[in-house]
Amino acid sequence: MRIILPHRENPALSEKARDISIADISGTHIQELIREMRSLLSKEEFGVALAASQVGEPVRLFIVSGRALARGSRNSPDEEDVSENATELPTQPDQVYINPELVKMSRKKTEKHEGCLSIRGKWGMVPRAEKASVRAYDENGIRFTRGASGFLAHIFQHEMDHLNGILYIDKASELYDDKPEDDSHEK
Repeated sequence: MRIILPHRENPALSEKARDISIADISGTHIQELIREMRSLLSKEEFGVALAASQVGEPVRLFIVSGRALARGSRNSPDEEDVSENATELPTQPDQVYINPELVKMSRKKTEKHEGCLSIRGKWGMVPRAEKASVRAYDENGIRFTRGASGFLAHIFQHEMDHLNGILYIDKASELYDDKPEDDSHEK
């Protein structure tokens, strides 16, 4: 079973990932990689997406969790509401993006709080386009395009950066350490 590797121990995070041939999408290696990445992502309380580069596989593949997709839907709040009165968002299946390409991005940018499963304990404010559209193949080799705004658009750009050998700490306008857990701390 693969693990999410820390950025200092993972050379795949600093290289441009290679395309996956359409014929290989249905093959054992890629299907197993997808299964393991889904499993890893499901165990992360605050993880919303995972790129293959993060598990040491420099191929153009990332997965967005169903939790993030529900949160990124048009009528859901951009930030998680952690209050007792928050309603539970419906669960959606994880979405697989193979050989993704950003096909459209808005000019307007917004800074958002951002972290990474490969750089634990650090956070930063990262400016990203408010809207982004990605064209990719799913795990069945079917091509699709998905547009997003806000939170989900931010995720798309973060994951695309991973596939291009760029980390959010390279773009952050401000970096800070995770605060120790206490009663007033919210993630």
